[in-house]
Amino acid sequence: MAARLKIVGLMRFSVLTPTYYAETFDTLDKAAAHLFSPERMTLRFRIFEALVLPSLLAQTDADFEMVILTADQLPEPWMTRLVELVGAVPNARLLPVGTDRHYQLLREGYLSVDTGDATHRVMFRLDDDDALSLDYISRLRANARGLLRLQKPDVPQVLAFNRGVYVQFRDGADNDVFDACERAPLSAGTALLAPLDYPRNPYRYNHRQLAQYYPTYSDISAPSFIRTVHGDNKSNPAQMGLTRQLRESGLERQLQRNFGVELADLREL
Repeated sequence: MAARLKIVGLMRFSVLTPTYYAETFDTLDKAAAHLFSPERMTLRFRIFEALVLPSLLAQTDADFEMVILTADQLPEPWMTRLVELVGAVPNARLLPVGTDRHYQLLREGYLSVDTGDATHRVMFRLDDDDALSLDYISRLRANARGLLRLQKPDVPQVLAFNRGVYVQFRDGADNDVFDACERAPLSAGTALLAPLDYPRNPYRYNHRQLAQYYPTYSDISAPSFIRTVHGDNKSNPAQMGLTRQLRESGLERQLQRNFGVELADLREL
């Protein structure tokens, strides 16, 4: 029987849980004060509106579903604004959640999507301050179909997209925009292909370590991600691989062709 794929993405937008940010804040109240501060919300919404949502709306293959987790305690006016923004994306759904354990919330998010007659899920991850190339879903689907022929259908496999663009925010100056090709999977667009009954998802392990746990395929045939680096990154945004290989003209062409954005716009983001 031929495998049938259901592509499901999951994004966290200010999820409040005792097992996320626990290394930084020792109480939920302290974590909430950080997550929901006006300064942080202003930054997150600016990137979300200008970069993240347009990349989802412009996918050449729209046959996927995006679940966006957020805290059910997200204050107004941010909750109303988020509801309106996500509501404008036909294949995205906002899922407000309580303060359960972090990984359990992620698991419930993926499982909340009806898989119909699919035999396999392709579960990708994306942060709320990163973007995907216009053909990301199309390439993800094609790669997943190819990988199903390389392994037995019950073997989970990771698909990584390690080539892309960084946008380094700088105070008082234009953002630094440069190309990169990473050695290990990133958070942006990394996916797990698995049978429907497989209990884990791509958040189960640190994305840099996924090749230790799964057969892993890295597609660097074209840029696939735009990752922003700013003062509110939770993880260490260090680059681990080749960087700054393109001249400005080449970077401009790749941004326009693969993401539909201008270099000047990213510098001013």
